[in-house]
Amino acid sequence: MTLGIRGKEILGVSLLVFMIVSLTLIVHLSTTTRLVVQHAAEKGNLQAQQIFSGSTRVMARARGSRPEVALRRDQELRALLDASIGYSPHLVYAMITDHSDTVLMHSQRSREGHKAPFRPKIEQLQEMNPLRQLLALARQHQVFETTLPLSLNDRPFGAIRLGLAGSLLWNELSPAIWGSLLLALFTFPLAWAVAFGLSSLVLVPLRQIAQGVDRMARGEFDTPVAFDRHDEVGQIAEKLNLLGRQLQEDRSSLMSEKTRLEGIVHCLEDAIILLNREQVVIFANPVAEALLACPLINAVGQSLAHILGKAHPLAEAVNEVFLRQQPMRNLALTAPGDRDTPLDILASAYPILDKNGVVGGMILLKNTEPLRQIQSLVDYSRKLADLGKLTSGVAHEVKNPLNAMIIHLELLKQKLNCPTEEVARSLDVLGGEIYRLDRVVQGFLRFVRPQTLELRPLDLSKLLQEVVQLTEAQGTHQGVAFSFCLDGEIPPINGDHELLRQAFLNLVLNACQAMPDGGTVTLATDRTADEGRICAHVIDQGVGIPPEDLDKIFRLYYTTKPNGNGIGLSLVYRIVQMHGGTIEVDSKVGQGTTMTVSFPTS
Repeated sequence: MTLGIRGKEILGVSLLVFMIVSLTLIVHLSTTTRLVVQHAAEKGNLQAQQIFSGSTRVMARARGSRPEVALRRDQELRALLDASIGYSPHLVYAMITDHSDTVLMHSQRSREGHKAPFRPKIEQLQEMNPLRQLLALARQHQVFETTLPLSLNDRPFGAIRLGLAGSLLWNELSPAIWGSLLLALFTFPLAWAVAFGLSSLVLVPLRQIAQGVDRMARGEFDTPVAFDRHDEVGQIAEKLNLLGRQLQEDRSSLMSEKTRLEGIVHCLEDAIILLNREQVVIFANPVAEALLACPLINAVGQSLAHILGKAHPLAEAVNEVFLRQQPMRNLALTAPGDRDTPLDILASAYPILDKNGVVGGMILLKNTEPLRQIQSLVDYSRKLADLGKLTSGVAHEVKNPLNAMIIHLELLKQKLNCPTEEVARSLDVLGGEIYRLDRVVQGFLRFVRPQTLELRPLDLSKLLQEVVQLTEAQGTHQGVAFSFCLDGEIPPINGDHELLRQAFLNLVLNACQAMPDGGTVTLATDRTADEGRICAHVIDQGVGIPPEDLDKIFRLYYTTKPNGNGIGLSLVYRIVQMHGGTIEVDSKVGQGTTMTVSFPTS
């Protein structure tokens, strides 16, 4: 049986009251019991001290007679024993025994001359915990003794023993015990009544909130839950109203998103057809109308075999997909088209399954005409590549006379021992321009020369360590230190070792050059959680890149360095793209730059 909120609240309050009352009852009874036992023991000990003084005085006077006889004959001591019983309400007897526990004097004369029975000492009762004290006192026949030893001529002679009745102690404790129990019994009905009233106060607004939730479940979001309270229940009602407004907004957003998705599906270049269990068309986008040569208004609601004919290859293939419950991909077909022009299409069909089998299917039809256009573009790109080779050859032919010009310029400088200032300046300008043209030709050759990738599994972390070994000496000379944060569990990538080493070497050298005053270059690898791509990070603490230059750094010939040629980062960008990767830059001026290169997993 499941308890409701009212039952849980009543039960919780009852348990809380029970715990508080029980704890209070235990503390009260423990304290009362301890005080009663302590008071009785103190009074018994005081009375034993008085008897001890009288006994000592009697034995001191009895020099010529036996001490036990003197004790028995002393009327004053006898009267003190008798008076002890009335002094304390808990004492039931007082006696003096010798060393063999034989009773010499007793408040009850009939017990004199007999062996004194063994009784537990009051000190043992005091050492018990309160619960055991109560149990010991509840035994009506239990008697506890206060004992004080007697000695004669420094020898043990006997003892003074006073009996404390446990029943009398219990009688003193009984009113406190029964009073506490009656108070506890009265507390529980009061707690139940309070809990019942509190639960009613809580349940009424909760029922109103539940009614508001029911209205929201029916789609009535414009009817808020009215509350004028400023407590937690009012906050819940306010949040519920806010949730209703958000649901209304989400519902509107969902409808607009549905409309937008339908628009996207209708704008797709591929045809999408959805079938139900009986292979009846339940949805088709406009592209399907052109490929099937059938109006959508007529296609929806009809079986695919009725539209195409049972002997049509697509109808047969879809029927096979439904029977085998296995997808069919890239079936080459010819469709009539919308202008009686045959169209070559690729058809794929996928079954939609649940635990009971096929509940529907999806057909994708792709017109291969765009693919032929792409092939034409590929052929055109191949021709452009051949043109690039030709351009590379031309650049190579330009490089040879440049080298000859550089050599003859140096010979000319040697022959002119003391040229005039104007001639020397002209020679320097001529040499600088020749060297600049040579660097441009060299960079152009590296950029346009066709690259053939030699792909093989490559450990990106080891590649970064290898790059650092190549640049560590130069970095140390510039005051640059290297640190690693490499993930040893990332899988390898498919890459060209030489090209990727060149790319990361350029990135590391750029990071070193960005720290003219020294610093730390950190190389890290990790794996993205969403797409599972492998990432490498080159992080420096350099001068950073201004925001306006971030979108220009990968352009060919763009550079901010006095001696740069604008080829390095362009080569890096090209090599990364050739491997199907991406490169991102995060930089803050004066704080450093992070280059992140990501690759697909092999």
